[in-house]
Amino acid sequence: MRRKFAIVSLLSTGITLGYLHYITWLIGFAIAKYLGGKTEGKPGRLKSIVIPLRKYELHLHHWFISLVIGVISAVKGIYFVSPEIFYGFLGGLVFQGTYCYNDWYKIVKPRQYQEDCDSISQA
Repeated sequence: MRRKFAIVSLLSTGITLGYLHYITWLIGFAIAKYLGGKTEGKPGRLKSIVIPLRKYELHLHHWFISLVIGVISAVKGIYFVSPEIFYGFLGGLVFQGTYCYNDWYKIVKPRQYQEDCDSISQA
C-alpha cells in the first residue's frame, strides 16, 4: 500500500509540475540514496548532524533539513534556481529520507554513550 501510494503521488506530482521537477526529484533521491546509510542506524558516506542535549540527542535528518529549507523558501519566496528544480531536488531528499528508513520520525533520542558511561562508573 505504501509503495503504491508513493508511486501514484510521484507520478501525479511529475505530471502536474512538469518533467524538470521530476528529473531533479530523481537526482535528489539518487544523491540521498548514495550518500545515506544502507539502513537506519548505519553511518553513511556523509556524516549525520547530531546535537547533544544533556541526556538526549537531536538528530537533524537530511529529510528534516530539506523540509525546513523548502518551507522557509516557499514562505519567503526565495529559491536558488527555478522553483521546479529547487523544490524537485528538495522533494527527492525528503522522499528518500522518509521512505527508505523506518526511524525517519525519531528526531530526539536518548544519548547512547550516556548509558555506557553510567554503567562504567557504577562498576
